[in-house]
Amino acid sequence: MKDKFFVRGRPIPQGSLKFIRGHAIHVRATDLAVWRADIARNAQLFGYTPISGAVRVEIDFIFTRPKTVTRPYPSVTPDLDKLVRAVLDGLTAVAYQDDCQVILIQASKMYGENTGAWIKIDQIQD
Repeated sequence: MKDKFFVRGRPIPQGSLKFIRGHAIHVRATDLAVWRADIARNAQLFGYTPISGAVRVEIDFIFTRPKTVTRPYPSVTPDLDKLVRAVLDGLTAVAYQDDCQVILIQASKMYGENTGAWIKIDQIQD
């Protein structure tokens, strides 16, 4: 069982599509590709290799609170499920073979000092 690792940077959601000439294109495709590559690189540096079997993923997304905001939680866009989707795809072929192996997800959005995501992946034992 490994500890959590941190991916620094603004978390980019996956799922916002724009249709151009009949083709679905991610609204922030370049930013998304960089974010997913950062996730994969950090997982590899932390020592993850593709595992088989059922997997649990924990993700804590950290956002900087804007100075004018007083709410205690980032209960605004981006949507948590779209943030999770980007992380799961970034970890495919790095921490597990396919994201269909993920059977349990624990995720949150919160305010903090350093923008990014804390990620932990565990193989679920039979």
